[in-house]
Parts: sequence; C-alpha cells; structure tokens
Amino acid sequence: MHAVRNIDLCTKDCLCLYVCPTGATDTETGQIDALKCLDGCRICVDACPSHAISLIPEEFPPQQKKTIEVKRAMLNLAESKVKQEKIAEYIESSTDNPILSQLARALSVSNRLLTEDIIRESGYMLPQSENVQMLLQELLNKDQSEGLPKETITRLLGILQKNNIKEDAKMNKKTTLDNLMEAFAGEAQANRKYLAYSKKAEKDGKVNAAKLFKAASDAETIHALKHFEVAGKVSTTADNLKDGVAGETHEYKEMYPDFVKLAEEEGNKAALLSFTYAMKAEEVHAKLYQEALENLDETEEIFYYLCPVCGNIEKYRPDKCSICNVSGDKFIKY
Repeated sequence: MHAVRNIDLCTKDCLCLYVCPTGATDTETGQIDALKCLDGCRICVDACPSHAISLIPEEFPPQQKKTIEVKRAMLNLAESKVKQEKIAEYIESSTDNPILSQLARALSVSNRLLTEDIIRESGYMLPQSENVQMLLQELLNKDQSEGLPKETITRLLGILQKNNIKEDAKMNKKTTLDNLMEAFAGEAQANRKYLAYSKKAEKDGKVNAAKLFKAASDAETIHALKHFEVAGKVSTTADNLKDGVAGETHEYKEMYPDFVKLAEEEGNKAALLSFTYAMKAEEVHAKLYQEALENLDETEEIFYYLCPVCGNIEKYRPDKCSICNVSGDKFIKY
C-alpha cells in the first residue's frame, strides 16, 4: 500500500515533507511519488493535520454488485448532496457574517465529501470499476483533442482488465484451508443434525435407528475436530478462551438481536423463544469464558451446571434457571 494526497483537503501545512524518510511527498505535482513511497509506512498519514493523506492498496478488490434500485437511491442522494453543497457555497459567498460564512464553508465541504463517498459506493469513482473502464474506452473511441494521452489510457485499460481477471481467478480459487473450514462446518452441522434425529428416533421407540444416528453423530464429531485441528484453529487455552469470548459476544450483541427482531415482526413465537434463550445464554457464556481467562492459573476445581432447556450455565445448582425458569434439579453437572 502506498500513500496518496487529497489536494482538496490539503491545508499546505507540509509536515509530510519533513517526516517522509524517502522524499516521496516532495513533488512538483503535489501528489506522492508511489515509486519512492515505502509500502505501509504511513508516517505521512499520521503526521498530516488535515487528514489529506491516506493509504491505498496496489490492487483493489472487485466492485460489489448493487441492484438498480440501490444505485438509483444512492445517485438520488448524491444529487441532493450536490444541491446542498451549492446552497452552502452561495451562502458563504453572499453573507457578511463571518460565523455564518464559516458554518456554510464547513457544510459545503461536508456535503462534497459525502457526495464523493456515495458516488464511489455507486461504482462511478472506483478506479477498477466497469464505469471507469467504459469511460476510458469511450475516450479512445471518440475524436479528442491532440493532448489526449492515448497510449497511457490504453496501458491503464490493460492493467485494469488484467487485475480484474487475476482477481476473478483468485476469488474462484479455493485453498486447502478453505476446504478444511468448509468440511468442518459441514461435519459440525451433521453432528448436531444426527443427534437431533437420534433423540427423535429414541422418543419414537426406534432403538436401532436411534443407535445408528448417535454413532453417526459421534463419527461426524471425530471428522469435524480433526479438520479444525489440521486447519490450525486450535491454539493455546488462553487464546481459545479469548476466541470464545469474542464469538459469544458477537452472538449475543450483534447476531441474535437481529434474529429476535425479525422473529417478532413475523410473529414466529417458537423461533423468538429459541433465539431469546440462546441470546441470554451466550451472554452468560461470554462472561464465564472471560472469568476463566482471568483465573486461568487457578488450581481449585470448579463445577459447572448446564440447563438442558436453554443452555444457561451456572457455577452452582440453582433453585431454578434464571433464563427459562426450569427447575434446578434438571441441571447437568460438569
């Protein structure tokens, strides 16, 4: 990644000229010399008081596809922001009030930056986007002024098209690690699925089918654990606990709240209860993982009690579950 300077934001404080170890920031054009720029250095980025310098990758990922409706909405919003920018510019140029002028200037810049972001997300300012390539091709196809750098445009088009081909190939090529994690997910789901089938067969009095499903469930567990281990996902106990905290926290803070909301909107009471129980239990799990991490060297043995209904875990056998109210004598000791 190399640094680029946004000339519109640059306030000419020029701290970047003094901190750059290679002199890449000292150019006649005001742009940063990418050939001299140290990959990922970011000294000039951190030093710039106007936040005019940022790092960009050498190759951009492919543009994400957007529906026509989304593009139309974004472009309508961009058009609105342009109008607001023009109004602010007019106020700045016509008022004698210095405070109002300063506010109008800030609003003008803010709306311009928002417009750039919106248009960029729409795909019209991404250097690798199809829109840019179409524009460059049109410039070559139509009669232009003598100063048009046709050779440069042709070379740039070739680079963009080549990068897109490389990126498409990279996106389509799966690694062994990808395969291991896909296999892990499939085996883990099969384990839970067959266990559920085993319990149903047992309830139906189909003993042989119940045994077969249970054996298959355990077999899939063996596969899943081996795939996960070979993928290098099993680390130190401390790191594993940290991963547990992160995973459970994501689930109860970000994943399940959305699930709960949608289940409520759809009136699916069974799913709502299932999601709610899980969300509350995951919060307990995250706290227990964090507590275990903080007391990792503690030698005194601790027992845990699992609620078989909602998945709540306690460090003692309660009178009743704090989440689903099931009787404490149903809890399973670990």
